[in-house]
Amino acid sequence: MNRIALYYAFTPLPDPEAVRLWQRALCEKLGLRGRILISPDGINGTVGGTLDAVKAYAKATREYPAFKKMDIKYSEGGAEDFPRLSIKVREEIVSFGAPGELKVDRDGVVGGGTHLRPEQLHELVEEKKAGGEEVVFFDGRNAFEAQIGRFKERWCRTWPPRTTSSPSWTPESMTT
Repeated sequence: MNRIALYYAFTPLPDPEAVRLWQRALCEKLGLRGRILISPDGINGTVGGTLDAVKAYAKATREYPAFKKMDIKYSEGGAEDFPRLSIKVREEIVSFGAPGELKVDRDGVVGGGTHLRPEQLHELVEEKKAGGEEVVFFDGRNAFEAQIGRFKERWCRTWPPRTTSSPSWTPESMTT
């Protein structure tokens, strides 16, 4: 049985290159493939392999203090869904096009929004719909990531923005 793990953590990393080397050694040892981005602001990854290897990866990664509380989602698939293992240090783990503007501490993004549990999100959506408001989700993943996981609700439509970066997104940039 195979699985894909999807995760990110906004947390200060004083030595992103050391984290990159550790992650590469760990993934290679476990036979995982996928894509991991590391920056001074945290880690963002999608890796696939056998279920046992993905579980071992999650356990080992969460042993690093900065990633202890990292939320990891799992999806169907495996290493065969990725052409190779790519682990890079970048200025941003999510390309906002504004390196250095994001501030993180051990609790995540400073001044960030409220994290909602899935049931809280569903309640909020129902509340907005009941009030006659349209609910729009901005899916900031790239096309490859969007193919791996999608919203399954009938009411939820997604549009790929006609932009190259998140800061240039506006409701008018959506295709239908």
